[in-house]
Amino acid sequence: MVQAIMKLDDYSTRVLDVVKGKYGLKNRNDALNKFILEFGSEFVEVPINEDYLIELDKQSIEHMQKYPNRKMTLNEVDDLLGL
Repeated sequence: MVQAIMKLDDYSTRVLDVVKGKYGLKNRNDALNKFILEFGSEFVEVPINEDYLIELDKQSIEHMQKYPNRKMTLNEVDDLLGL
């Protein structure tokens, strides 16, 4: 974890205070981290959690074993996703 001393203008401080209050956070540090998690993906790609991918793969395998004969056409998938 990196620690930094930062000088914030009045507007930035007010934004962090609003984020802190809206999400019930303890301090501005938590508010800044929440703000970065909300909007950082617009600038930097969020790293993928490997444990999440393993769980997703496990659920997919279980589903395929539970419903072995279920097949969807590409049109059905498009309709399901609203494409």
